[in-house]
Amino acid sequence: MSFKVKVFADVKSTEDSEKVKKSIINIFPDIEIEEKDNEIIGYSEEEDVLSRFIELVYSEAIRDSVNMVLKEGTEGTKVSFSMNKQAAFAGRVNLSRVSPLGPIKVKIYAEKPYDFIDRIVPKTI
Repeated sequence: MSFKVKVFADVKSTEDSEKVKKSIINIFPDIEIEEKDNEIIGYSEEEDVLSRFIELVYSEAIRDSVNMVLKEGTEGTKVSFSMNKQAAFAGRVNLSRVSPLGPIKVKIYAEKPYDFIDRIVPKTI
């Protein structure tokens, strides 16, 4: 099942851009990152780009809530969700719409997004 992933985060004036990059790389280690103005952008079509994200979701036992949040963020062929930068810096997945420093925004494009979500983070119940 092919998909594309785009990850981006604003770098606030009080933040270190290298730490924002590290936050993204902690969750998506294989993503290609570039810095434009005050934004870090990552993009990938590689199959294993979500492997660390999936591993963390399983190890933190948050599959059901992640499945729900991803499905709620589905529109057409796009799945959108946000992650807390500080949690990502610490190597943890925390899906959050509100974050004092602004979130890491993730967009996944898949032909059948609901099937894709159920494949990468199936519900436990």
